[in-house]
Amino acid sequence: MVGRMDMERTTWDHRVLQGAASSRRVLPSPRQHGQRRCHRQDQPCVGHVRGPVHPSSSAKDLKPVKTSVETLDPVKVKLTVEVEPKRVKQAIDKAARELAKQVNIPGFRPGKAPRRLLEQRFGEGAIVNAAMEDALSDYYAEALREEELDVVAQPEVDVEVFDEAEGARFTATVEVRPSFDPPDHTGIGVTFPDHEIDEDDVAEQLNNLRERFAEVDEVDRAAEKGDMVTLDLTVEIDGELLEDANVEDAFYEVGSEGVTPKLDEEIVGKSAGDTFSYDDEMPEGYPEHGGKPATFNVHVKDVRAKTLPDLDDDFATTASAFDTIDELRQDIRNSLLRRKIQEAQHDLRGRILEAYLARVEVPLPESMVDSEVQARLDQLEQQATQYGMDVDAVLAAEGMTQEEYEENARKQAASGVKAQLVLDALSQELSIDLDPSDIDQEIVRHAQSNQMPPQEIANIIQQQGSLPMLIGDIMRRKTIDAIVEAADVDGGPSDEQLIELGLKEDPDAAVSDDDGDDEAPGLIVPGQEDGPDTEAELIVPGKD
Repeated sequence: MVGRMDMERTTWDHRVLQGAASSRRVLPSPRQHGQRRCHRQDQPCVGHVRGPVHPSSSAKDLKPVKTSVETLDPVKVKLTVEVEPKRVKQAIDKAARELAKQVNIPGFRPGKAPRRLLEQRFGEGAIVNAAMEDALSDYYAEALREEELDVVAQPEVDVEVFDEAEGARFTATVEVRPSFDPPDHTGIGVTFPDHEIDEDDVAEQLNNLRERFAEVDEVDRAAEKGDMVTLDLTVEIDGELLEDANVEDAFYEVGSEGVTPKLDEEIVGKSAGDTFSYDDEMPEGYPEHGGKPATFNVHVKDVRAKTLPDLDDDFATTASAFDTIDELRQDIRNSLLRRKIQEAQHDLRGRILEAYLARVEVPLPESMVDSEVQARLDQLEQQATQYGMDVDAVLAAEGMTQEEYEENARKQAASGVKAQLVLDALSQELSIDLDPSDIDQEIVRHAQSNQMPPQEIANIIQQQGSLPMLIGDIMRRKTIDAIVEAADVDGGPSDEQLIELGLKEDPDAAVSDDDGDDEAPGLIVPGQEDGPDTEAELIVPGKD
């Protein structure tokens, strides 16, 4: 009989199972570092296994389990466990007492019915199986601790015997973390990416700011690129109006490609009162109709021209906190430089980590890779549901088949699992420690990125039981910090420049004692996996 046993204390089920005591079953196994992780990195993870790992003080006369391990391959072992009859009898007696509490036997108070009556009523096998359900997790956890096994998956357990006369004997085949020495993390040679600022980019940002303060006036002429037009728009597919695509009094900038590129071609030269139609494909943003041939009907209501303000000191005082246009221009230049350095640092960090991981080959537990692949597939399904599409349609929009996606997902998962294993091993070798403030800063970072109060994020982490995962992420990020700090980097900004741009703390600056709980730990979060925000956006002068 093959079954799955839940080893969580709160959901452990004392089911009355009929059948022979000898069975083949699967026990959920403790996981760590990327799945269910441990707080302690110097001990094998035993997760939420019920009961004491070793016999309690009230059972000092009971012998510990007898174990042996056979290595099947670098990431899989076969654990053999033997338990003395006295401990098995104790487990069966306990199961009988628990069963007695759940049933009513005439003439006996709840929990007081003798075991022989329970066996007559439910069968001896039912009690034995209930005891086995309860005791195997304890024996398994004790065996893991005795053999110092660092398991990463659910074991497949084959129970050979479980009774009062012979005791218990079972085997557990399970995947474990590979044993290896992490490579030397020092001296990785890299060149800091180019981070010079193009003055054309500064001019573009200034022009974007001028656009925000432009005056828009109605004109009596045909529309030109850059004009603003007010229009009504209807869309037909196969001769039928598409109700959710119709708009009225839309304010549209000619040349923005905000509807379809062909609209900008057709509307140039049209004046207020003109009506026209054109054929084009529906934008992909419409799940049911994206990419379909459609007819767009447009009525131009008015044309408005924009007048941009002059680039002078008056504009600087109007559009920013600066008094002169030179100060405004320098602030924009600094903002662009700050962002470009952040992007370069993120790129550099990735290249250093990639070079470090290339120094070692590690056998990967298949279960860890499978788990990561499944997580990506689940994420894809969630994305499809959000868009109201099926998975194949989402992949088609990306130009991929499901087979190609799964193949790519497996490659990414394998790379991620390798990085996880190597970083965890290096973390232990370097004795990377965790400060409580590290957790606070991580919670603040998540709160800021999700625009939520830090306490709400902390509550969610507690409710989901994901603190060990958060700790694992922090430890790996700190380990990457150590690798980056030990790298041989050619070029890059000076410390003085980083301090001036707010990208590095000034060691000589006084530290304020009244910092708020919701303040960010810094403008750059070392190891931020999402990287800097590279999406094109308007830089607000004086605000970083």
